[in-house]
Amino acid sequence: MNIDGVLDSISTSIIITNKYMEIVHINASGENFLQNSKEKLKNIKINEIFAKKNNLIINQVYDAIALDQSSISRDINISLKTKSKHNIDCNVQTIYIDAEKYVLLEINQIQRQKNIQEYASFLERNNATQMITSSIAHEIKNPLGGIRGAAQLLEAEIKESHKEYTEVIINEVDRLKNYVDKMLGPKKLPEFKNINIHFLIDRVLKLIKISKEKEINFIKNFDPSIPEVKIDKDMLIQSLLNIVKNAKEATIDGGSIELKTRVERNYTINSIKHELVAVISVIDDGVGIDSDMKNKLFLPLVTNKTNGSGLGLSISQRLVSLNKGIIIFEDAETKTIFKIIIPISK
Repeated sequence: MNIDGVLDSISTSIIITNKYMEIVHINASGENFLQNSKEKLKNIKINEIFAKKNNLIINQVYDAIALDQSSISRDINISLKTKSKHNIDCNVQTIYIDAEKYVLLEINQIQRQKNIQEYASFLERNNATQMITSSIAHEIKNPLGGIRGAAQLLEAEIKESHKEYTEVIINEVDRLKNYVDKMLGPKKLPEFKNINIHFLIDRVLKLIKISKEKEINFIKNFDPSIPEVKIDKDMLIQSLLNIVKNAKEATIDGGSIELKTRVERNYTINSIKHELVAVISVIDDGVGIDSDMKNKLFLPLVTNKTNGSGLGLSISQRLVSLNKGIIIFEDAETKTIFKIIIPISK
């Protein structure tokens, strides 16, 4: 493996500039971070990538060039020219290659690390909750069959005028059984096939647009270069449909929902680092999510909706997990963002 291969395998963003502050090398994670390719970034001055040219990182680079001084900035907020905002740690140091001075910047996106840690914590909590939920569901489901059977026998013995009561019992038992089945989750293993994720998104949009209770502006922001992903089509459609439905419910009449697809490199899911992942972002400008709900979004039976079951996001996370992926939530200033992240096989 050459030096480029080594740097591309590192999950933090590596940017190397010459003494004139021009970018001479950037690794794959750095391309993700700056949302641009090596070819387009090469020879651009490092300060040109930021929304504000004078910032703490640029001062670190100046010190590295002028004083050979290494420095670390922790937990700083930066804005890029791409209009994205990040919370990062930045390590800047001088290096020499063939007696020439260069500056190496190592940028660690704190939010991504938090997402990895939070997802690991979520898995532990969710596994425990799922065991309890499954036990309760089975305990409820077992007597339901007996109640339904007894109601059917009773229906055959009573007067016609009283049969409406047994119908209520049977209908309510069926409703509870469907709810319990949802709590137990999918009954079948995923059937993996290579699928174009944009086909899935278009399918979900067709289903969503059937309902006309409010006018929503759906924006498609696709990266057509994303290769096919090996997934269970029906599971991913159900997961994405749940998320887009939630976004629609949160968005006022005339609001907008953006469906954005991108590729990211070196992404860790459940302690496994994937070289390439596909990211489907659902971004709405609706009312947002209550602060007390943000840490409980993917737990079953937790909801603040009047008519909500608290199962939608929990089921979506489980379905995506069966496809070796993850759903994460990001809270922007005026936007709510849910991301479905799926590994891309080589």
